[in-house]
Amino acid sequence: MSHTIIVGIDGSDNAECALQWAITHAQKTSAEIRIVSAYTVPGVNMSQADIVYPADFDDAVKKTVEDIAEAAAATVTKAGVPVSTTIVPGDASGVMVEHSKNAALAVVGARGRGGFAGRLLGSVALAMPAHSQCPTVVVPSTWPTRVMPTTPLPIDDPVRTTDDPSAEADGRSRPDFSGEVVAAVDPFETDTPVLRAAAAQAAIYGVPLRLVGVTATHILSPEWMPSEEHLIRMYDEAAKAFTAAADSLKGDFPDLEVRFSIFDAPATEVLVSATYTADLMVIGSRGRGGFVSTILGSTSQGVLSHAVCPVRVVRVNRRQPGRRR
Repeated sequence: MSHTIIVGIDGSDNAECALQWAITHAQKTSAEIRIVSAYTVPGVNMSQADIVYPADFDDAVKKTVEDIAEAAAATVTKAGVPVSTTIVPGDASGVMVEHSKNAALAVVGARGRGGFAGRLLGSVALAMPAHSQCPTVVVPSTWPTRVMPTTPLPIDDPVRTTDDPSAEADGRSRPDFSGEVVAAVDPFETDTPVLRAAAAQAAIYGVPLRLVGVTATHILSPEWMPSEEHLIRMYDEAAKAFTAAADSLKGDFPDLEVRFSIFDAPATEVLVSATYTADLMVIGSRGRGGFVSTILGSTSQGVLSHAVCPVRVVRVNRRQPGRRR
């Protein structure tokens, strides 16, 4: 397995945020960084415009991108991390996906500058989690400064949690996952690629792992609503499954503290709200529906679009579901 982290660089401030995150991760994992930059030369329909680019225009564009990549590489070298650079013509998304075949991790910014130095990295941030051959970390444009939305999403208290329900941190009722890696996990599965990846990440950083699940009874038909007895039974079963999931990690991560919180609320709202305090959010690229459904379905896209902390997307194939109780 390669220990290379590929980082998409286009000269934007957001790409710099992604690079800084990758440097920290590389230092903790003894990995090397490969700076990847792609460029395209604008095309012109000569039947509509009589424009001729200078013969050396392509070289000038390439030189600009090379300068950006070299500056990024110098930053990595200064941090004591091995680094290499790759500069190729082509679409930024396609280039990053191709290089993901020989990488352990890809890191991109949630937004970019656009223009000839690279497309809006927002497009790359959506393409990479869906098509990358390795996990992808999408870093918000303001990280490490956590800029909250004007109106933060209101989230009800969890229906089941390992936290003391009577404890109120600083008088706030909103769940606080500060200093934790949060994994978005189906509350009725006990072992998934997302669970394992999040546990490994938390172990590397020496922080607790928080499992967050959503039962989603709020989306049931109003023609049939579960009784209080059924709800309690379902919540208890989800808590039992999460306890089993935590136990399944003890063999590989004996020192890892695992906590969980189960919510009965819209999945996207729960996960985006969790990014308000979490150090890192870990989600899957695919799921079995309802929670993290299709390839970058509404939940995944919502989280990536509105998260205020880095989000790690783990590739999950539909034909290899997690073990259920």
